[in-house]
Amino acid sequence: MEDQVLSFNTADIMECQQNRYPMLFLDQVTECVPLKYAKCYKLFSYDEWYVHGYESLNYKVWSSVQIEAMTQLFLMTFLTADENKGYVTASNKFENVQFIKDIKPGQKLNLEARLDSFRHGIARGIVYGEINGLKVCSLEATIVVPDIFYKIQKRLPVKTLSRKVDPSRSSPSKINFGIDKIRDHMLFKYPWLFLDNVSHIEPGKVVKANKLFTYNEKYFPSHFPSDPNVPGFIIIESCIQAFLLTFLSLNQHKKSETANRSLKNVQLKRKILPGDILELHARLDTFKEGVASGSVESFVNSE
Repeated sequence: MEDQVLSFNTADIMECQQNRYPMLFLDQVTECVPLKYAKCYKLFSYDEWYVHGYESLNYKVWSSVQIEAMTQLFLMTFLTADENKGYVTASNKFENVQFIKDIKPGQKLNLEARLDSFRHGIARGIVYGEINGLKVCSLEATIVVPDIFYKIQKRLPVKTLSRKVDPSRSSPSKINFGIDKIRDHMLFKYPWLFLDNVSHIEPGKVVKANKLFTYNEKYFPSHFPSDPNVPGFIIIESCIQAFLLTFLSLNQHKKSETANRSLKNVQLKRKILPGDILELHARLDTFKEGVASGSVESFVNSE
């Protein structure tokens, strides 16, 4: 029997997945065979809420928003199956995340996702995006459906995903480095600044920063009404911003424009809830010819 090819408008998309305004980053799913693949497009407008959160006339679509759009299309590869519709999902891991060209307001991003496996509530596959036939972004995704996964886990040996922080790392001396100083060094501003204060900094080496999550932030009511938690792409963006501050804190690079090019081994191990404080530990390993590389770990309650 030949596979049925489906299409979904915005209302149909919201029947399949839990994302809502202002966290929904798909406009139309143009082609989908459930449990196999999906294609869609996302139109990027100058009026979108995140575009103006940067002190620059170089308006662009942030890499973490691209990750979220790619993830949401990937969800459609398996949430469009009747038995999976409406499930809440949790981002778990992203590999080989590439940002090849900047995406600007006024452009149409065409995305295609392929589901490689879906077993025990764990979906794995790849997504890539094109504009005018040119590849602009891609990633390999692992997504978990908790309602399915944890039923299976009850029958399997329990493995912990978190670890405690070395106390010597998590208790830095207090310094006066709040929003004003962060904004002195970075071009990010409301509503796209996801650092609240810095507890320790060695310019050109390490940064320890915090992001405080309160229920009054605009995404909690829509992500999700019955289970408010921080969207994965905002966790990723918080990590990126902490890393950027490792070199933007150097006087010669203060308030420089940046562009993300690749992310490796992105893991989201637990939900972050209203009232949580995310501790971000960023390290700059190399900075050569304008290319910075390093790593970030983040913790809640020292886990």
